[in-house]
Amino acid sequence: MKKHYKGLAVLLSAAMLSGGAFPAYAGPADDPALTGGAPAAGQEAQGPGLGTAQEINETQQTEQTQPVENTAVHVGVNYLYNDMGDVSALSMSLNNFDGIGGVSYRGCTNVGGFLWWYHDGLPTGVVGNGSWLQAVQIELTGQAEKLFDIYYCVTSSVQGRLGWAKNGELAGTKDLGEKLISLEVMLLPKGSPAPESAAPRYVSSLSGRLIVAENATICFNEDGSVYSGWLSEDFNRYYFVNGVALTGWQYVDGYKFYFDSFGRLVQDVDALIGKQSSYLLKVNKTLNCLTVYAKDGANGYIIPVKAMLTSVGDDTPIGTFQTPEKYRWRLMVNDTYTQYATRITQGFLLHSITYSDTKEDSLLTVGYNGLGVTRSLGCVRLTCENAKWIYDNCSLGTSVQIYEDPNVASPFDKPELIPISEQQTWDPTDPLYQ
Repeated sequence: MKKHYKGLAVLLSAAMLSGGAFPAYAGPADDPALTGGAPAAGQEAQGPGLGTAQEINETQQTEQTQPVENTAVHVGVNYLYNDMGDVSALSMSLNNFDGIGGVSYRGCTNVGGFLWWYHDGLPTGVVGNGSWLQAVQIELTGQAEKLFDIYYCVTSSVQGRLGWAKNGELAGTKDLGEKLISLEVMLLPKGSPAPESAAPRYVSSLSGRLIVAENATICFNEDGSVYSGWLSEDFNRYYFVNGVALTGWQYVDGYKFYFDSFGRLVQDVDALIGKQSSYLLKVNKTLNCLTVYAKDGANGYIIPVKAMLTSVGDDTPIGTFQTPEKYRWRLMVNDTYTQYATRITQGFLLHSITYSDTKEDSLLTVGYNGLGVTRSLGCVRLTCENAKWIYDNCSLGTSVQIYEDPNVASPFDKPELIPISEQQTWDPTDPLYQ
């Protein structure tokens, strides 16, 4: 691992060269690896063959006009512009990193909203006139994620420079008609002090109307009247009654949900309720999402416990089944292996992404990055973490309902997948790699 990352700031500025794209980054000016360690003007040169101070000064002046290679670990960014000079798409790469890891990211545009996550040089955005980026999310993957935190902030066309977001948080604006002008990214070793900013990292049409406070979260409509019903903002969901967010256990829309003291819907209540004697698994084949339900006494299975992203296949059967068998490792029909497999019926299983061998570091990465897409031979694919949860917690005889619904994936939000580098051959959710 190179050690040129102390105070590393990667400044990425969209120079608005219409139709152009370029990698932009900068390292700390006092890093000898970046400056070459040349003596300052007027100082005596040390060592043979370096010349006089005047000669060195003249050489430095010449070299200042030449680009200096950045050997520090950094994120390089390519921008894509439309004919109006707006940033309509971008891509990122993690450069000079010796380990296995990369960078994943996604944009939010004025025409497409939040887009798919992409990684390591693939573009995110909607290229074309009338489309521009408003906000971004960025995450590191693999060993890089364990070594660094990634901070980033957006300069917006009206708000100006916003505050710092960290490790996947949303940075920018939404639904305000503003455009992303430039992006600043900073990699810091884990445990380093965070960069400071008094500005918010994210501004939306709800800013000022949604006021989040412990046991006192409130929301108003644009006309000043109190808001009621569901509300999603900054990847949190709330339920308001007469302008006040519910907290604790609440019955809403036929389900029993738990909201924390700030009114945010808790979308994994496994730790709150503990292991149950039985569960119901529902797989929405159309939208590739599995939801685990627990029983609320005589009310039946109306407590959503957690949602899981899946990959099903065209042949995945529709109906209700009871699980008859489990396998720690299972050989599949295409000579691959899978972890934590639970049989649904006949030749169909709930299982992890496939591996080339019965080793946790032989993951077939393309399958992991394809979660959420219908691509299996009929089984229900899951992350290792989710397959193991079912394997550990759901006894044989658990009911699995597989159905088709193009409208609602789950009472919870459908999970997002953060894609990993093609060189990463382990599942980042596997407990062995936590």
